[in-house]
Amino acid sequence: MKPKRETTRLVTALVGAVALFAVATTTNSTLADGPSVCSTRDKVIAALSDVYSERPVSIGLTAEGAVIEVMASAEGSFTIVVTHPNGLTCPLAAGKAWQSVTAQFVGDGV
Repeated sequence: MKPKRETTRLVTALVGAVALFAVATTTNSTLADGPSVCSTRDKVIAALSDVYSERPVSIGLTAEGAVIEVMASAEGSFTIVVTHPNGLTCPLAAGKAWQSVTAQFVGDGV
């Protein structure tokens, strides 16, 4: 069994890798209909709400102090955004068929 600190580092690395993958694989056409530039959080959230009826459904804090949020609508559209410590909010990825699940931890959890 891994020590808690090592598990935390592993999870942090995994989250970072997923975020980098999302940025690397997101094309301009994927985000063309939504906010395509960084802006204040209020403006990005308002645009996602107005255009897609998306609302925050998940949130987390990275080790670097950035806030990652998943915005989703009842129709299944979703956008993942990051708010950097400098206050800028940027879309990372967008898609369809979002489904919420309840986390079930086994052992030490994450």
